[in-house]
Amino acid sequence: MLRRNDLSKIPVVALLVASAMLAGTTLSLAAEPAEKSLYDRLGGIYPIASVVDSFTDILLVNDALNANPAIDAARKRVPTPGLKFRVTALVCQATGGPCNYSGRSMKMPMLT
Repeated sequence: MLRRNDLSKIPVVALLVASAMLAGTTLSLAAEPAEKSLYDRLGGIYPIASVVDSFTDILLVNDALNANPAIDAARKRVPTPGLKFRVTALVCQATGGPCNYSGRSMKMPMLT
């Protein structure tokens, strides 16, 4: 079993995939009449919010990230619930859900 400090050794993408799978995503080999969006396959907003909540909690205690002064300043400026809300909206929209992310563009550096 991994401890929280061990999670910094796992790539972020692997954590997201594992979290999504734990949130109820299932793979099916049978062809479906119309392919569902990734949002629907993930189970909608509640599983996405649950994964974002857990993942954000893990990131907030990551010593490597906390050592970065820009990230530290951003965390002090943005309340954790607001961050979780924005990330949930971003993932919802990016996976084909009905949410509308209204934060900064991901093409811009987020910490400037």
